[in-house]
Amino acid sequence: MRALIPLLLLSTAAAQVPATVSGIPTVTDGDTLVIRGVKVRLFGIDAPESSQTCTRAGKVYGCGREAAFALADLVRNRTVTCTRKDVDRYGRMVGVCTVGGTEINRWLVQQGWALPYLQYGGGIYSGAASQAKSGGKGLYAGTFQNPWDYRKNPASPPTAGTARTNTVPPVPATTGVTYANCAAVRAAGKAPLLRGQPGYAPKLDRDGDGVACE
Repeated sequence: MRALIPLLLLSTAAAQVPATVSGIPTVTDGDTLVIRGVKVRLFGIDAPESSQTCTRAGKVYGCGREAAFALADLVRNRTVTCTRKDVDRYGRMVGVCTVGGTEINRWLVQQGWALPYLQYGGGIYSGAASQAKSGGKGLYAGTFQNPWDYRKNPASPPTAGTARTNTVPPVPATTGVTYANCAAVRAAGKAPLLRGQPGYAPKLDRDGDGVACE
């Protein structure tokens, strides 16, 4: 009977996740969106974690942030539709998402900001990854660690997209741009704000997940 409990829990979670969801999303990290309260993990791809760094032109940069920024720029103030392929162990929809006729999963791989997650059906994006690599796009412009290897390292800092027991320390607001509240952020057309973007401040990020005014 105990062996059946995880299966029953997973079945219950799947029943609670819709087959499709549409709306203007917020971005959690380079491969995770939230639409109308439904957290969607993009199927078949794996982007660098929000705390992950890579090297480019001999310098270290926040590749996890840049992947999230690329996704945020693509979907900002646009309607995204996600179709469920599965439900993961965290109860998230695992789906294929589109915006304006563009498949987001494939686009991220084509731009070099995500890798095919071969362990979870990502082989369908291998061709897109080859194109990105040959063009030196995104991560392929320098050197990087596979996200799945990065997550295995207990010394890796906590991230917005990976559950950890500790929390991400607050990051001071970026100088030069400040907002009094989330209403001001939305009025400026900048919502949501990711940690590290101009105008981000801990006071705007009520749940401390690195995404303000979501």
